Amino acid sequence: MSGGFWDRAVDVWAALSDAAQSAFSPRLRIGITGLSRSGKTVFTTALVHHLITGTRLPMLRASASGRIARARLIAQPDADVPRFAYEAHVAALLAGEERRWPASTRRISELSIEIDYESQSSFSGGPSTLTLDIVDYPGEWLLDLPLLEMSYAQWAHASWMDARKPHRLAVSGPWLEAGKGLEPEAPAAETVAEAASEAFKAYLTALRAHPEAVAVLPPGRFLMPGDLEGSPALTFAPLDVAADAVFAPGTLAALMQERFEAYKRIVVRPFFRDHFARLDRQIVLVDVLSALDAGPTAVADLEAALGQVLAAFRVGRNGWLSQLVSPRIAKVIFAATKADHLHQS
Repeated sequence: MSGGFWDRAVDVWAALSDAAQSAFSPRLRIGITGLSRSGKTVFTTALVHHLITGTRLPMLRASASGRIARARLIAQPDADVPRFAYEAHVAALLAGEERRWPASTRRISELSIEIDYESQSSFSGGPSTLTLDIVDYPGEWLLDLPLLEMSYAQWAHASWMDARKPHRLAVSGPWLEAGKGLEPEAPAAETVAEAASEAFKAYLTALRAHPEAVAVLPPGRFLMPGDLEGSPALTFAPLDVAADAVFAPGTLAALMQERFEAYKRIVVRPFFRDHFARLDRQIVLVDVLSALDAGPTAVADLEAALGQVLAAFRVGRNGWLSQLVSPRIAKVIFAATKADHLHQS
């Protein structure tokens, strides 16, 4: 991802800190995410539950061969990240007739597990301990990462092109109508920016609720504002402009462009630097069945969304230099969920 000198310096410092810690205590950070309704919370809860209760997991080689001696929850390393509510989710899922499915993931959370196991390494065979940090975050945040490589004009043009697709018109109609009255060269006005932002957020909300929707468009934090709700960084919208447009200072388009850049600086880059770039492995859950059930347009949207997700990853083995300067995620798995909805045949 692109960034200035100081951004890269902070990234390298964070990588140095992680590398120093791992040298003395082996640690693995796994990210778990997925597009809306893919079952992230249930998957994460089940994975942790099976590990700490000693369930034999045939697809995990250490577990299948009986080399895991014990797994236990420990304090997480990041004091500024909410803890994944494992106990509450287990209680809800095991409540018998009162069982409740967990709510959708709307923020980042973390859980750490210490695993005692028997190593098969020729250099360090015997009893070993691995600390596993599980980082759960909304898939919509992942879709924001390509924005780091886009200008405001490119993003706005792509958003309007997507809204004009025939299968989008039933949902995007009100937004397209409202957007027609927005003149990019008009003087910047706060009330106009606020109204445009609210109309665009209404479109994103309707799109997410639509039966054919598999994902929302970025910015993902528009529907999960948290403590940034009402801030200028979340008060902008795409205008109908060319992808290579240049805007004069003091215009509405220049104001939108400034806030788009603020969104990347305040929301997207910190997520990339503090969380995403520190991951060693990544699991991306995909609700393929819902897309197939919704029809060809939903499948096409899912394909496009997964293409954007894959473009956000740096995949490959880390050497000592790449781990410090340009860290990579060693392995990424895209997993289709809800297999229990299929007949065994």
